[in-house]
Amino acid sequence: MKTFLKGCTAAAALMTAGPAAAGGLWLNEYGDFSGGRAAAGAAAGTDEAMTIAYNPASILRREGSELFVSAGAIFGNMNFDVSYSNPRNGYGDGGNAGKIAPLASLAYINDLGSEKWSAGVFFGGLSGAGMNYHDDWAGRYQATEVTLSLLALAPTLAYQITDKWSVGVTAQAVYADLKLYMAVPRLDPSLQDGRGNINGDDVKPAYAIGTLYELSDVTRFGLFYQSEIDIKFDGDLKINIPPDNSLGDIIGTRGVSTDTEMNFAQYVRFSVHQQMDERWSVEFTVGWDDWSSLGNVLVSTQDGAAGIPTRWEDTYHVGWGVQYKLDDDWDLTGGVAYDSNPVDSEYRNAQLPVDRQIRYAGGARYRLSDALTVGGYLMYMDLGSARITGSRFGGDFDYNDGVQVALNANWAF
Repeated sequence: MKTFLKGCTAAAALMTAGPAAAGGLWLNEYGDFSGGRAAAGAAAGTDEAMTIAYNPASILRREGSELFVSAGAIFGNMNFDVSYSNPRNGYGDGGNAGKIAPLASLAYINDLGSEKWSAGVFFGGLSGAGMNYHDDWAGRYQATEVTLSLLALAPTLAYQITDKWSVGVTAQAVYADLKLYMAVPRLDPSLQDGRGNINGDDVKPAYAIGTLYELSDVTRFGLFYQSEIDIKFDGDLKINIPPDNSLGDIIGTRGVSTDTEMNFAQYVRFSVHQQMDERWSVEFTVGWDDWSSLGNVLVSTQDGAAGIPTRWEDTYHVGWGVQYKLDDDWDLTGGVAYDSNPVDSEYRNAQLPVDRQIRYAGGARYRLSDALTVGGYLMYMDLGSARITGSRFGGDFDYNDGVQVALNANWAF
């Protein structure tokens, strides 16, 4: 399973790096039309097969078979402004640490020829974060490059309990990959830094459940729950010491197997869809992410173990958006979403400099035929100042944002 999912990651070019995404580290959008309103109201059901990712129960609203595909990218923009440091760390700002991150997703749903049952499958990224600092920057002993990604293959089954109430469950096979590079300080500060890196991956099971209540033809309520995923990045820790003295000649490059544990938070989303008239609808979402469960990131080798305290707090999510039907073929949407800050500046580090996040989005969809719609959206992500106040260096990101662009198509057959 690990080999299969790892191959799919490369083949599909799913999110492999980029600025930390919404809700701490979770993605909230999957390239579909609702991404044009920052996914506000998405757990109450959308009009494409990708509704499966937001709430498995909502696939019962769709008839026949549908196939959805999307592709896009996040263009990250991150530059750290050093407020204080020391001669050992230096005063380099790291340059623009943002990356260009490809995005893609796929979903298929089928009503099984039944009024009570529907099924489907989702394949795409659940999370991603990535930075690439200059090798000589002030925070190089924490990180020079980070890439963290989660990819899921998720079959789904949904059942309609009554005319108004439905439930769904998703089983997930989650592939996680971590690459972390950092400088290693020398006992003699006049000597060149060593280099270290941790590369690891894991496959873990997880699940999601959802329920949808359709109060009327114009009002829907959706509730979605994503389980916690306890990731153990089995891989290698490698340390390279330049051969500029006897110690370097002895150590050279040393590699040991390592396990890095990290809990991805469980979270909940509650959404409301309200059709105002024939053209306008209003969408709303509130949510909670259990990031306090992140605890200590445990790094262990055969020589021992160490817990790196993260001290993250739970985050809260709110999103609001609107959808407007311009005519029989065109739909427009827009919205904004906010996620609270999971960590105080004294505990934030350069590996995961996550802060409060605000996303502004707008999108459009065009009906080419009764069977095919195409669309896209543009989103601006304000990722906060992500201030760091460590004992050896500190500062904040004088710019820390990203632009997400996505195109999509949905076939009904």
